[in-house]
Amino acid sequence: MSTPTNPLNDRPSRPASPDFAGRRVISFESRRAAEMASLIQRHGGVPVTAPTLREVPIERNERALDFARRLAGAELDLVILLTGVGTRALVAEAAPALEPGQGDGVAPVRDGETDAQGVSLMAAALSSVQLVVRGPKPAAALRELGLTRFITVPEPNTWREILDVVSALGDLSGKRIAVQEHGAPSHELYAGLEAAGARVTPVPVYRWALPEDTTALRQALRLLADGGAAITLFTSRAQVEHALLVAAEEGLVDPLRAGLARGVVASIGPVCTEALRAEGIEPDFEPEHPKMGHLVKAAAARAGEILARKGNQADAPAPAQSSPSS
Repeated sequence: MSTPTNPLNDRPSRPASPDFAGRRVISFESRRAAEMASLIQRHGGVPVTAPTLREVPIERNERALDFARRLAGAELDLVILLTGVGTRALVAEAAPALEPGQGDGVAPVRDGETDAQGVSLMAAALSSVQLVVRGPKPAAALRELGLTRFITVPEPNTWREILDVVSALGDLSGKRIAVQEHGAPSHELYAGLEAAGARVTPVPVYRWALPEDTTALRQALRLLADGGAAITLFTSRAQVEHALLVAAEEGLVDPLRAGLARGVVASIGPVCTEALRAEGIEPDFEPEHPKMGHLVKAAAARAGEILARKGNQADAPAPAQSSPSS
């Protein structure tokens, strides 16, 4: 039977093992690394955690402060919020601009020190515009502020679904739209909104960087290139980009691509899949829902069947461990 080319239509042809059967599973998660490792263990796998990302706050976020002033001045028509952590960071960084008596030179107040009055004024300002959220996490962040009037983008929550939702609201000509960024610009979304006549203001709140210590990442990439692990889970575009960046530094790009092709590559959703394909890596499947738990469960159920189909018997069940072996 020929191998389907579209991972969304790639379904197992026979019942699969319900777990990873003791195989190593590479995870590039950072902020939720412990949760991912626990899920892998729960499904019979040996987690190899290789963080690829570090969230770096923008120290003096003039664009967030300007966003708050424009919001309070009724100079925006719609705000798109892409992540939960980004929504909370945006409120923390922008709220000081709305505090009484603060001039243009005020610096953002960080973390738990944000003044409650500024946050309250920020919530009121957000309530005055149409809000569109990319999924449940930014929705939860808004509910924490007491805001319940917003539109939630349906799964798989890519820029295409965001653009469809915003376009359905009516003519975008001249509409002033602010977009909370999530570590990197969403160029496709901006282009789509601008093509419809909108005036787009990106608002960065943090940026992605490599971890300060990339030892675990380099070891995991070597493990994949050498055939020491055959199951890999990707949950974001940035993970793909950073993994290939470090692989290039190590001279491992071609061996890594070959190792991934021999094994199981699980992508959490369309954006991640696009990033993989841009690097010449074809994912084997996406889960039914773009969530971490669904990804791990699907990978556990399907890994054995996919490896058998590819004739990959190299990754024998490994002894319990939490980091790549030398």
